[in-house]
Amino acid sequence: MTEIGEFFPGKTLEHLMGCRHKPQVVFAAVAFDGGYRTEDGGKSWRKVLDGDVRTFTVDPHDERVIYAGKGPIGLLRSEDNGLSWEPLDGLLRMPDAVKSKWSVPAAYHGKIPPHVRHIFVHPDDARLIYLTLEHGGIVFSRDRGETWQDASAGIAYLDMHMLRNHPGYKERYFVSSARGFYRSDDGGGEWRRAEQGMPWAYTERYSYSHEWLFCAGEPLRMVLGGAKGSPGVWRRENTTPLGHVLLSDDDGESWRPAANLPEDMPWAPWVLLHHPTDPNTIFAGMGDGARGFGFDPTQRGEGGFYLSEDRGETWQCIMSGLPSVLTAWVAAD
Repeated sequence: MTEIGEFFPGKTLEHLMGCRHKPQVVFAAVAFDGGYRTEDGGKSWRKVLDGDVRTFTVDPHDERVIYAGKGPIGLLRSEDNGLSWEPLDGLLRMPDAVKSKWSVPAAYHGKIPPHVRHIFVHPDDARLIYLTLEHGGIVFSRDRGETWQDASAGIAYLDMHMLRNHPGYKERYFVSSARGFYRSDDGGGEWRRAEQGMPWAYTERYSYSHEWLFCAGEPLRMVLGGAKGSPGVWRRENTTPLGHVLLSDDDGESWRPAANLPEDMPWAPWVLLHHPTDPNTIFAGMGDGARGFGFDPTQRGEGGFYLSEDRGETWQCIMSGLPSVLTAWVAAD
């Protein structure tokens, strides 16, 4: 395992994204600094973008195509695997009524600008792209980012996180947010809360959801990570997350906690990752602090790296004492 935060001392490593067919090529988004690219698995890095870069996505149809999301809200695309970039300015031509919602409450997040949190390229249609905005809702494009439409109907608090579609239904999407987990059955035309089947304690106490994924198998499983409150609350009240991992085998109609994790973990699952070759194995990166703060390689935190070999039913800690803000990319060796 390579620890790359030492290459960015005092900076915020927001996101890593690798190329599945070229696992030594990885992109790093560093908040308020830029985007970086490595061709040797993290041994050395070259800056390829300036600015407040927050996330990268590799087009699943063509690994030469890379998207980068920034703050204030902006999107760029590369057609040569990250060597050169062009801005997709159609996003900024959206109606003022939509753009007026792109703002971050200062009471919660200080001077952090609204930014693109997640870029989702549909696996069946390279032209169809969704962006989650933190804060700002959800927007989508049907023409590879030339024009955009809002897709936030039904969502009250627009601090959005991770969006994915159901593998069996092109129009069914789920998205995590700072205040709840949502489902849409019409491509984002209308959203509803997808927590009705969660244990009562979780719906009342744990509104913050961040990372989640689908696990292949029969039945198809959803694994959702979250915590009580939000990073802004933890910082303001000097508290730690009360984290959780929940599982659903029926498209979110019912949920249950993972078997052997504490009910109120003092850390939150910031990242969930599939093993690149084993569909039953997933990894979780846990942290006790708020994602989005600087990395100090001399400090050990309460973060850890967890492994499940049964699609999230049970977990074991395979590395502890990591910096409390943890983001990861896994590739086969």
